[in-house]
Amino acid sequence: MLPEKEKRWYTEQILACQTGLYRLAFGILRNEEDACDALQEALCIGYEKLADLRQRSRFRPWMMKITANAAYDILRKRPNLVDLEEIGELPEPRPGVSQTESMSLKEAVDSLPEEYRIVVLLFYYEDMPVRQISDITGVSNDLVRTRLSRARQMLRKIWKE
Repeated sequence: MLPEKEKRWYTEQILACQTGLYRLAFGILRNEEDACDALQEALCIGYEKLADLRQRSRFRPWMMKITANAAYDILRKRPNLVDLEEIGELPEPRPGVSQTESMSLKEAVDSLPEEYRIVVLLFYYEDMPVRQISDITGVSNDLVRTRLSRARQMLRKIWKE
């Protein structure tokens, strides 16, 4: 059990980064319920392992890593099936407007393959440096930079089509 001061600090830190944690979990899982489950699991793990955190200044990337791991655990356990009822009806394209013209930036980012989507979310939406993204994703700094570059190219291509 953590002392009251530690609980209060943990709560403050979580409140400061909760949007980014959710965005990361949703970016991996692409399902609101699963993202909430991953976030809940990550919050419990973070609370239990708070004593293991050596540098308080690294709380945010530490929690991002825990959240990513929780999301990937759910993803591994998820069956590879899609319920057609969950998809619903696809919107009708507007006459004279291509699909990409009506696509928002968020939709364009969401359409990227997972490995590119995650680095874009962390870099642009969470303002994380490449080194922290590398720690969270478990890939080298160079690979993070490469994925960012390729993601930018993909986004340019989406917008030009």
